[in-house]
Amino acid sequence: MGRTHRQETTFPRLGEPLGYVPKGDILYAIKAIVATQRDHGRRDDRKYSRMKYLISSWGIEKFRNVVEQYYGKKFEPFHELPEWEFKSYLGWHEQGDGALFCGLHVDNGRIGGKMKKTLREVIEKYNLNVRITPNQNLILCDIRSAWRRPITTVLAQAGLLHPRYVDPLNLTAMACPAFPLCPLAITEAERGIPDILKRVRAVFEKVGLKYSESIVIRVTGCPNGCARPYMAELGLVGDGPNSYQIWLGGTPNQTQLARTFMNKVKVQDLEKVFEPLFYYWKRKRQPKESFGDFTTRMGFEKLHELVDKWEGPVQSPVRYNLKPFADKETYEAMEELAKLQNKSPHQLAMEVVRNFVAAQQNGKSE
Repeated sequence: MGRTHRQETTFPRLGEPLGYVPKGDILYAIKAIVATQRDHGRRDDRKYSRMKYLISSWGIEKFRNVVEQYYGKKFEPFHELPEWEFKSYLGWHEQGDGALFCGLHVDNGRIGGKMKKTLREVIEKYNLNVRITPNQNLILCDIRSAWRRPITTVLAQAGLLHPRYVDPLNLTAMACPAFPLCPLAITEAERGIPDILKRVRAVFEKVGLKYSESIVIRVTGCPNGCARPYMAELGLVGDGPNSYQIWLGGTPNQTQLARTFMNKVKVQDLEKVFEPLFYYWKRKRQPKESFGDFTTRMGFEKLHELVDKWEGPVQSPVRYNLKPFADKETYEAMEELAKLQNKSPHQLAMEVVRNFVAAQQNGKSE
């Protein structure tokens, strides 16, 4: 994913099929690939030391031919794979051996306080195995059916909620650590994304997008792309103090590269770009067209024109001042839970109500 700002000779890149080898030969094939990069990759400039630049320079056919010389024989033809599908594995699922596993959403992979204490207690009490996912979430494995209810209750009380109670925007969002942990960071990412997601949700509501609708958002503090912003439908890449490049055009299953849409957008000006993009996605998209596919189909020249001429929605949607709390005790309990999720009590309450209504409409029982 790594690249350098304003140096077009550096770029993110998708992988290409090289071939197929029997399981018993995989280590020999890997050694041949590594040896090819060792002997022919660039050593003079660290920016270009990645194997992707060697493959881009040679082309996949020449790269394959040289690897095969180290490997000692030809690769078999590449076996076609099923279409890639993004799966989060959040919530409760059958494990396949009679046990269950539970996928827990963790905002940006950062967990602490009561959440961390409770998670450790649950893992130790039930002697659970744990997996860490590429989306910075956790999977608790080897759970007996009888343990499901008590584990669900304890985790929810600590703020580790079932995914249907988490904002859909948060479920696929991700940020790199950036400040204060990474010396390469140019601007905020992990510490900034909670507020950015809230602002995106507010824009969704303003332009009339449903709560259930979502897009893949990724934020990084520098162009090295550790949170994979170049595969996102909306990627924010730090390129100055409180400033981001905006990348558009990835897909929900994250199999297509995005492209640079705008440079040096200040964090306080993001709505000036988001509002027109989401407004016209709502009104001009084709049936079931994702945001990333919409931006690709429309073309960046047209999108720039829409952003430059933006003066606000033609009609702002009606905003209702709903008060979901009937008594002080309920409010205080919701406030405590909301703090664990870095949300306001009203926001968390409305999320719970929306998800309950959606579940009822889909014929599900809570």
